[in-house]
Amino acid sequence: MSGAPLFSVIIPSAGTEAGVVRLLDALARQTLPRGRFEIVLARDGGSMSPELNARLDALGARLAPHDRRSGPGAARNRAAALARGDVLALTEDDCEPAPDWLARAAARFDADPALAVLVGRTVKPGGRPVHGQDGGEPLYLPTNLFVRRELFARTGGYCEAFFEPRGNVYFREDSDFGFALEEAGARIAREDGAVVTHPEEHAGALGPLRWARRHMMDPLLARRHPRRFTERIEVHSIGPFRIRRPVVRACFACVIALVLAAAALAAGAPRAAAAAGAVAGVALLPVWAKWRFAPWRLPVVVLVPFALVGAYVGGWFRARRIG
Repeated sequence: MSGAPLFSVIIPSAGTEAGVVRLLDALARQTLPRGRFEIVLARDGGSMSPELNARLDALGARLAPHDRRSGPGAARNRAAALARGDVLALTEDDCEPAPDWLARAAARFDADPALAVLVGRTVKPGGRPVHGQDGGEPLYLPTNLFVRRELFARTGGYCEAFFEPRGNVYFREDSDFGFALEEAGARIAREDGAVVTHPEEHAGALGPLRWARRHMMDPLLARRHPRRFTERIEVHSIGPFRIRRPVVRACFACVIALVLAAAALAAGAPRAAAAAGAVAGVALLPVWAKWRFAPWRLPVVVLVPFALVGAYVGGWFRARRIG
């Protein structure tokens, strides 16, 4: 490959090699001429099979290995340090970009040299957008994000504190990075024609608990970007009303109501305990609704409020230790 490419495709990977192979196959099918992009994969802990190494070599991909798990943000930073492209094309090892993914993005950057950040469209299998991408504020999902390499370096890349190795918890590093891009005054645009497919999240039996535990990173994001956290994170519009973080608030309401119910029982006030228990049951409904009221999920969903509140409180102390 002669000269610097337009794109460096940045891939953090700590998952199964099957996902990496599917992604590499999708990159091999890109309609953008091969000389205009390179591939840089950052292995986040562990080793790779000879077969995968051979696949990477066949595509001319480069590897940023790392023996110790340090989270996807740190892996992206390592890959970006090796990149030669003018623009970093961020995706993940369980994604499948459409064949014209890079070509669509290239057309935007070629037409607008001042463009600094391009947000693509990430969909679930079947085409439904993830996280309610409704044309509002960008989400900066690292499944489908293009950032000028110079800007990435100038803003410091991803904050690596949004990873807790003891529980392998990572979350909100994408929002933190996106908010930093905004604060740097970057020119940001959307390109819904640049599509990446991402599998369903938290699909397993214990998925709701994993979803709850990752909220330990919320206090850190709130500490670093207080106004944007309040105005942008999990804000839903219903007509003229804006509802902020309904599931998180429902979890806190459920736990508080159950504590009050237990206190009322201990004080010999069964009616008050029943009323508080009813409030807890109502508060649980939005949590269950997140998983579409699937009956088989209910035994795990009832544990979600306790897992989320515990993670959030622990995250509050962690954010203050980190500063």
